[in-house]
Amino acid sequence: MASTERAAVAAAALDRIDAWLQQHAPRARAALRPPASEADLVAAQEAVGQPLPPDLRAWWLYADGTHSGLQADGGWLIPPGFAPYPINEALESRRLWMDVARKVAPLDRWDDFVNSENSRLAATVCETWLPAWLPVATNHGGGNLFVDLRGGPRHGCVMEFHRDTGALAQPPWADVADMLDDIAERLEEGEAELDDSGRIDWP
Repeated sequence: MASTERAAVAAAALDRIDAWLQQHAPRARAALRPPASEADLVAAQEAVGQPLPPDLRAWWLYADGTHSGLQADGGWLIPPGFAPYPINEALESRRLWMDVARKVAPLDRWDDFVNSENSRLAATVCETWLPAWLPVATNHGGGNLFVDLRGGPRHGCVMEFHRDTGALAQPPWADVADMLDDIAERLEEGEAELDDSGRIDWP
């Protein structure tokens, strides 16, 4: 999907998601933070050393993740159970996973390993965190969704990373636009459930 098309699909999906949240899940809508600042977007771009995909920019310009704390908990906006990261928390998560990766890998081969894995095509599985991976959501239990910014035709795909297994599954979404469109469709088709406090869950 071309960059302009990805941005358009993301924008349309966000309009649908926002309309559904306002009508059916105001608590979940209130849990979303205001749009990210340009400074935050630049910080994310500088961290990964390349421009952010336009659909990811659109996502963070809609809402800079969700507020933290039980009172602001709107549940899991992203199926099957992920909450969107604010950019600052995404970058902190990325830093922590990179620190863990350095401790696990032998120091004498760390640079070679990272350079080799980081130069492989996007969507290639890997057991340890790579610099070209940018987190976008968390399950608050050692699992992240991330955008794979390595090269190739699947650049920008969304993958899952889990602390015990790494990223060993194929991407559930081709890109952030695909993820947002899927969320919008599933919300509109009634797949999400709301608990008594108005939190979103996915059966």
